Amino acid sequence: MLSPRRSVVVATAALLLASGCSSGGDGDDPTGAGTSSAPSPPPRTAPAPPVDPEVVASPQGRAIEEWAAAYARAINEGDRTFGAAADPAAPALREWMERHAVPEWGRYLPGPLPVAPLGMRPDGDSAREVQACVLVSGWSQESRSVRRTRSRDVVGMTFRVVSATGGWRVERITSAEVDCRGVVPPTRTW
Repeated sequence: MLSPRRSVVVATAALLLASGCSSGGDGDDPTGAGTSSAPSPPPRTAPAPPVDPEVVASPQGRAIEEWAAAYARAINEGDRTFGAAADPAAPALREWMERHAVPEWGRYLPGPLPVAPLGMRPDGDSAREVQACVLVSGWSQESRSVRRTRSRDVVGMTFRVVSATGGWRVERITSAEVDCRGVVPPTRTW
């Protein structure tokens, strides 16, 4: 016969073994998950999409970089008209900038808005659509001297770039279903 103390130890061990070996599908839990935690999602196995150096070096990529610099300068100078960043013939671009600049007014961008072009496709004879990942949060600083930033957020965007007199220009920016996890848009400071 076992002592009362030894009986409690044996009963506890048996209970632990039984619960550890349970399939989890016999209880009241309709999911069959039992008391164990759900498995975590698998880690991303594919590498982040790379920046396309051919697009960066192309006239369309340079137009996006020029726009990103003009946008940053407009924020830094408090230019709510975006005079140098938006062609009057591109109202959709101006609307995008007005909407996305709201949290940036009064802050400082230490360089052009970081954009990572991933690929480009033609859109007619005189336009191209460039898919990119853009650092929309986490680049602007509290001020020129206070470098505190917000949390980073990189999102997918499509830049519609059109041929114009004197080169290419950004006409429109829209959200895109681009997986930007792991993409670090290149930064350039003034």
